[in-house]
Amino acid sequence: MSEEPESRERAGGRKAPGSTEGGSSLAARRLSAEARRAQLLSVARDVFAADGYHGAAMEQIAGRAGVTKPVLYQHFAGKKELYLALLQEEMGRLHAHVSAAIENASGNRARIQGGVAAYFRFIEANEGSFHLLFRETMGADPDFRAMVERFRDAVCLEIAAIIGAETGLRGEEAELLARGAMGMAESAAQWWLERREGIVLDEVVRDLSELAWRGLAGLPRAGGET
Repeated sequence: MSEEPESRERAGGRKAPGSTEGGSSLAARRLSAEARRAQLLSVARDVFAADGYHGAAMEQIAGRAGVTKPVLYQHFAGKKELYLALLQEEMGRLHAHVSAAIENASGNRARIQGGVAAYFRFIEANEGSFHLLFRETMGADPDFRAMVERFRDAVCLEIAAIIGAETGLRGEEAELLARGAMGMAESAAQWWLERREGIVLDEVVRDLSELAWRGLAGLPRAGGET
């Protein structure tokens, strides 16, 4: 993929949007296709989070990124494709964050606490990403919802594995409880983001982890692990 048409415009005497006289801005520098794509996704994340999918415009994203619309369309065929790429990236980051916390913990109780902590710390640091994943996609394009559901499926399988190991429940029962736990976390996260001044993150993680663990403790145990 060729990169960047706006640099040719500058050679002809016109400045690209967002460029500076010294050419020192990120947008004004010549970037590789991979670096430009990452920059465009970063800008799009902010625009979509602020204005919503329907309120955002490709022209607005290109202008904010300091590139021409043709450059943006080199990387993404349209707004839907850009949004899908952004969803995929954000879900991948969140899934990797939670999975690493679960895998690095020792014992099922620590896995639950680690997973809850990773989930909420990611959301606190990436509030715009959370809005993209769990607010903007509600009632939106079926392809958006399908992608979010695939993310939920992947995370639920990991939670179900913990529940199955702790309780000995068969696959479907463990998955049912996993989906309930995930729904609780999503709902609590939305509530907390709107009222976080009243409860600090450590308290959120502690209380939800304890609720989840005590719920599991009431089920038949598969072994003696605590």
